[in-house]
Amino acid sequence: STKRMASSFFFAWCVVFVLLPAVAFVPPQSQKKRFPVVPGGAAAENNAELVEIKAREAALRAQLQELQREKARVLATKRLRIGIVGFGRFGQFLGEAFRRGGHEFSVLSRSDRAALAADSGATSYYSLQSDDDVQDFLSDRDVVVLCVSIVSFEDICRRLRPFAERRRHQVGVKKAAVEPESSPLTPSSPTESVLFVDVLSVKEHAKRSMLDFLPESTSILCTHPMFGPDSGRDTWRGLPFAFDRVRVRDDAADRCERFLSVFESEGCRMVELTCRQHDVYAANSQFLTHLVGRTLGEAGLSLRKTPIDTKGFESVLGIVETTCDDSFDLFYGLYRYNIHSKSTLLSLRKALADVELRLLDLDLQAQYHLKDSSSFHNDDERER
Repeated sequence: STKRMASSFFFAWCVVFVLLPAVAFVPPQSQKKRFPVVPGGAAAENNAELVEIKAREAALRAQLQELQREKARVLATKRLRIGIVGFGRFGQFLGEAFRRGGHEFSVLSRSDRAALAADSGATSYYSLQSDDDVQDFLSDRDVVVLCVSIVSFEDICRRLRPFAERRRHQVGVKKAAVEPESSPLTPSSPTESVLFVDVLSVKEHAKRSMLDFLPESTSILCTHPMFGPDSGRDTWRGLPFAFDRVRVRDDAADRCERFLSVFESEGCRMVELTCRQHDVYAANSQFLTHLVGRTLGEAGLSLRKTPIDTKGFESVLGIVETTCDDSFDLFYGLYRYNIHSKSTLLSLRKALADVELRLLDLDLQAQYHLKDSSSFHNDDERER
C-alpha cells in the first residue's frame, strides 16, 4: 500500500513536470490578438456608404464624358485655319497633329518645301522670299505658329511685322461689308488680331522678340511642347505642354482656347506658367540634358552598346542619341538665349572639377598609405 501510494505520487509529479512548460507558454485569453467584431448593423452601414461613393464616382465619370463630348462638338463647329512658318521636323510634326484634329494648315517656308507640304496634307504653300506670298499667307490665318529656329526667330518676327499690320487694315475694310453667314462647320473668319504662337525652347527670348517686333494689335501665346518627333512619336498622353498667355486680346480669346484644345485633346499635361519660370526650369533640365548628351557624344569615347550594358548606361546612350539628333543650332540657342543656362554650365563645370579633386585626393592618400606601409616593412626587415 505504501509502495502504491509512493508510485502514484511520483507519477503525478512527472505529469506536472512534463505539462507545466506547455501550460506556462499558453498565452492567456487577455493576451491573444483580437480583431474587432463589427456588429451586423455597422457592417451593413459601411457597405451602404461604399456603394454610395461608387455611385457618385460613376456619376462624375459619366458627367466628365458628357462634358468631353460637348467640348468636342463645340470644337467641331469651327475649325481653325493654322499657318505654320517653318516646315522642318517639328513643323511637320505639328502639322500632322493639326490635321488629325480636323484643322486645316498652310505652310510658309524660306526653303522650298512645296512637295513636302502637299504630302503632309497642307492646303497651300507659300514662300517666305515673296512679299505677295507672305501677305496672302497672313490674310486669313486664325493662328500663325512660328516653328523656326531660335537663332532666326527675331528676324522672322521682323519679316512678318509689316504684313501683319497690313492685314489688320484689310480686315477692317472687309468687316465693313455685309458678308453671307458662313456654315458652322467652316473655318472661322479673319479677325483684326492675328494670334501668333511660338514653340521655342526658350521663352523669355520668344516673348521679348514678339512684343518688340510684332504689331501691338496682334495677340501672343508663348508655348513649348516639352516633347518632339522622337519622344512624342507614339503618343502625347501625359507629356507636358507649357504655355503663357502673354497678350491675348478679346477677339482672339476663342481662337487661343481652341488652339490649346488641340494639345488637350491629344492628352498633354497642360502647364501654365510664366516665360521666366519656364526658362529657370529649362536651364536645369532641358539645357543640362543637351549639355551632357553633347559632351558625351563629342568626347571621343566611342559610346556604343555592349553585351553587358546596365540600365543606367542604356539611359546614357538614349540621352546621347536624342540630343545629338537635334541640330547644334538648337543647342546653341538653349545656351545663348536662356540667361539661366550659363549659370548651369558653370555649376556643372565646378561640380566636375570638385569630383575630379576628390578622386585625386583619394588617389594621393592611397599612394601615401602604400608608401608608408612599404617603409614600415623595410624597417622591420632591417631590425630582423
